[in-house]
Amino acid sequence: MIRINLLGRTTKLKAAKTRKVSTASNQTLMAVMAVAVVLMSVGIIYFWERILVQKDEELSRQIMLAKKEKVRQEGMLRENEVFEKRRKLLETRINVIESLKKNQSGPVQVLDLLSDCVQRSQGVWLKDLVQKGNLITLNGTAMGTPDAVADFITNLSRVGHFKNVNLVNLQELDSNYSFSISFEGNIVAQGDSAS
Repeated sequence: MIRINLLGRTTKLKAAKTRKVSTASNQTLMAVMAVAVVLMSVGIIYFWERILVQKDEELSRQIMLAKKEKVRQEGMLRENEVFEKRRKLLETRINVIESLKKNQSGPVQVLDLLSDCVQRSQGVWLKDLVQKGNLITLNGTAMGTPDAVADFITNLSRVGHFKNVNLVNLQELDSNYSFSISFEGNIVAQGDSAS
């Protein structure tokens, strides 16, 4: 069998050239695509790194601010402790002052009541007064008769604030009578209330 090439040799050359051009185009296209992929990857990595750097800077700034706030709050805690100690000291002082004021009114009331009892009893003078807890001991002098001492004891009992009024000692000295009386003081200080 005989084959006849009607197209001739030029067609083969054109086809070969077309194949070479198409292979070169494909290679160029692949190279361009590879370069584009590499450039896109580099771009993505660059922008990702920039985002991470910004986040790192922001976190570093927040850490620095948190450390400054911690130092400030520690200083405030120390100041608060100092103020708390001062407040407790002042409260203690106030309580002591209030206690002294309360306790001060009791003896004043006792002396006022004793003064009234002495004035109602003629010829009675008090020399001294000793108080131990609620127990009060009086030493005094009565002029004339021992009835003045009896009147004084009666007046002390009638006041209502003194309990267990007892004559401890009675001695006559040159028509005067030296006496000693003990009793319990039942004085309620101002601000206190009987329950």
